[in-house]
Amino acid sequence: MAELSEAQIELVSAYIKQNGVAQDELHDDLLDHVCTSMELRIQQGESFDEAFQYTIKLFGPGGLKQVQNETFELLTEMNETMKKLTFGFGLTSTFLLLAGTIFKVMHWPMASILITLGTALLVLGYLPMILAHKLKESPRDEALLHITGFLGLTLTSVGVLFKVMHWPGAAVTLLGGMAILAFGYVPIYFYKRYKVSANRSVTLSSSIVATACLILIFALMKTGNSSWYEHGVMLTDETLKEELHRMSDSNDELYASLNSGDLSELRSEANQLVTHIDALKLELLAWAANVSPTEAANINLEDLEKKHDLAVVHDLLLGADDKLREGQFSAIELKGLLDHYRNTVLGEYPSELRSAMNSSLALRTDGTFRNAHGQEQDWIHHQFEYTPLFTAITNLTKWQLDIRQMENQVLLSKISRPEASNPPS
Repeated sequence: MAELSEAQIELVSAYIKQNGVAQDELHDDLLDHVCTSMELRIQQGESFDEAFQYTIKLFGPGGLKQVQNETFELLTEMNETMKKLTFGFGLTSTFLLLAGTIFKVMHWPMASILITLGTALLVLGYLPMILAHKLKESPRDEALLHITGFLGLTLTSVGVLFKVMHWPGAAVTLLGGMAILAFGYVPIYFYKRYKVSANRSVTLSSSIVATACLILIFALMKTGNSSWYEHGVMLTDETLKEELHRMSDSNDELYASLNSGDLSELRSEANQLVTHIDALKLELLAWAANVSPTEAANINLEDLEKKHDLAVVHDLLLGADDKLREGQFSAIELKGLLDHYRNTVLGEYPSELRSAMNSSLALRTDGTFRNAHGQEQDWIHHQFEYTPLFTAITNLTKWQLDIRQMENQVLLSKISRPEASNPPS
C-alpha cells in the first residue's frame, strides 16, 4: 500500500487547519481519515493532487468546516445531556442526604435508607461525572489534583455512611479518605493556586482561612463523644450488676434474720421478676446477634455489632406494627409485672404510709413522660420507642436493682418494727 511522505502529510494537515478545524482531536481524526483515503487512491494509480481533490470532495459542499460544525453541535448536545444528568444526580443525592439527616435527628423511620441512597448516588453518580468533566476540561497537569479529590471525597463519604450505619470498616475508610484529602488534595490544591494566581497572597490566605475554619468546626463537633457516652453507659451497666448482686446477698441475710414466712410472696415475686428481666435481656441479645438465647448468654455487649440498633428493642418490646405487641417479652407484659410487684411492695407497708410510699417508690409507670423533643409519651413508648440496644439493657439492669432495693426497704422496715413481721393472732 502506498504511503504519504512526511511533507505530504504536513500539507494535508496545514490544509485542514486553514479550513477552520481548530479542535486537536477532530484535526487528528480528519488527518488520519484523509491520508488513508488518499493512499488508497494513489495505490490505484492517481497522483497526489488527484487523490487529494477527490478525498476533499467527499466531505460535501460545506467541506471540513461543516464537519467541525456538526461535531461541535453533537458535542454540545452531549455536554448538555451530561450537565443535566450531573445536575440531576447532585440535586437528588443532596435532597436524599438532607432528608435522611433530618429523619435521623428526629428518629423517624426510613432515615438509614435515605442516607444510604443519597450516598450511593453521590459516590456512584455525581462524583464520577464531575471527575470526568474536570479531567476533560482542565489542563493535564491538574489531573492528579482532581483524582486525589475524587478518591478522598469518595472514601470519606463511604466512611461517613459506614459510621452512621455502624458497619465494620468505617474508621479505616473514613481515615483513608481524610488522609488522601489532607496529604494529597490539599497540598496540590494550594500549590496549584499559588502558581496560577495573579494575586498570590490574597488567594492563598483565603484558602488557608477557609481550611482553618473547616478544621475548627470539625474540632468543635467533638466526634468522640458518642463513643465515650457508649462506654460510660456500658460501664454503668457493669456497676449496676455488681450492686445488684450485693443487694441480693444483703436481702437473703435479712430474710434469714427475720425468720418469717409472711414475706414469702414478696421474695418469690421479686426473684421471678428479676429472672424474667434476665431472660428479656438474653432475648434482646439473641435477636440482635441472630442466635439462640442460650448462645446469647456468652455474648459481650461491647463486642456486639448491633449494640446501637433501635429496631431490635422496638420490634421485640413494642412490635413491628403500629399496634402494641402483647405476649411474652412484650413491653405490655413487662409493665404489668412491674405494676403488680410495686403493688405487692406497697401492700407490705401500713395503710397510713402507703400514700407517701407510693410517691417515693421507684418503677412508676403511670402518668406521662416527656421525650428529648418535649413531646408527651406514655411509659412504654418513652422507654422503648427510640432506645438503642445497649441503653435498653442498662435500663433493664437498673430496674432489677430497683426491685431489689424496694425489697430491701420492706425488709428493713420489718426489722425496725418487729410487730409488723409478727402480727398478733
